[in-house]
Amino acid sequence: MAKPGVLTPQAEDFPRWYQDVVAKAELADNGPVRGTMVIRPTGYALWERIQREMDDRIKAAGAQNAYFPLFIPQSYLAREAEHVEGFAPELAVVTHAGGKELEEPIVVRPTSETVIGEFMAKWVQSYRDLPLLLNQWANVVRWELRPRVFLRTTEFLWQEGHTAHASREDASAYARRILHEAYQDVIAGVLGIPVVVGCKTVKERFAGAINTMTLESMMRDGKALQMGTSHELGQNFARAFGIEYTSDTGSREHAWTTSWGSTTRMVGALVMAHGDDNGMRVPPKPCAGPGAGDGGQGRRRGGRGGRAARR
Repeated sequence: MAKPGVLTPQAEDFPRWYQDVVAKAELADNGPVRGTMVIRPTGYALWERIQREMDDRIKAAGAQNAYFPLFIPQSYLAREAEHVEGFAPELAVVTHAGGKELEEPIVVRPTSETVIGEFMAKWVQSYRDLPLLLNQWANVVRWELRPRVFLRTTEFLWQEGHTAHASREDASAYARRILHEAYQDVIAGVLGIPVVVGCKTVKERFAGAINTMTLESMMRDGKALQMGTSHELGQNFARAFGIEYTSDTGSREHAWTTSWGSTTRMVGALVMAHGDDNGMRVPPKPCAGPGAGDGGQGRRRGGRGGRAARR
C-alpha cells in the first residue's frame, strides 16, 4: 500500500491513481483551455526518448521527415466527403483573423491527409517518383469532449506518416511494415508493453480508409488502449486530390496511399502499464544483462520513494 495521501490506490480508483501519478511525477499539468495540456520537462523527456526510438525506425523504413502547415483550407477536407464526415465533430475552425472575417474558413489540422495529398499531386508525375515516403512530427487539434492528460487531449503531439505507391500491394506491404517494424518494435521492445495487432471493423476504420490496422495494449485496470494505427487509404485520397502518375507502360494511374500515426498517448500508456500503488515505473533498457540497472523493477517516480512524494 502506498503511504496515505500520496497516491490513490489503483484498486480504489484507477483514473484518480493515474491523475495522481501524472501530477506527482511532474509529467504534465492541465492547460488553460479545456482539454489542453502542459507537458513538463520530465514528461517531455519521456516523449523525446520515444520520439528518437520511433524516428530511427521510421527512417530505417525509408521515410523522410517533412513539415506541412497547421492551417488547412476547409475546401480541402470537403473534397474527400467520407473524411470530412468522420472528423466533423472534432474540427476546430478559424473564421476570423486579422480583425476581419475570412473569405474561407480555415481548419486547424486534425490530421494531414488532405494537405499532404495536395502536395503529393504536385510532386508525383511518374512511376519513378514512387514510392513517396513522408513523415511529419507535429501537433494536431481534435476537439475532445472527455479529455484525460496524455490519453485523450484536444491538442496532442504525434508523428503522422503519409506515403504514395504505384500498387495496392506495395502500399499494403508498407503499411504493415510500419505497424510491425516501427510501432510494435518500439511499444513492445522499448516500452516493454505487450501489444495485440489486429484490424478495425468497417465502422471503426479511419475516415476514408479501406483498411485500418491497430495495436492494442492492456493496461493495469484491465482495459485496452489503442497505441497506434496504420491505414491503407486505397485510391480515395489520390482521386480526390489528383495524385496521378505515368506508369512504365505510359498509362495515367492513380496512386495508392497510406497514413499512420502514434502519439503522446504512449507516455500515458507507460504510466498505466507499469505503474503500481508506489508510483510510476520506467522499464529498464532492453536486453540489459542480469544485475544491470535496477533488476528489472524500473525507475520510480510519483509515489513512495519518488522525488515528488518526498515534497
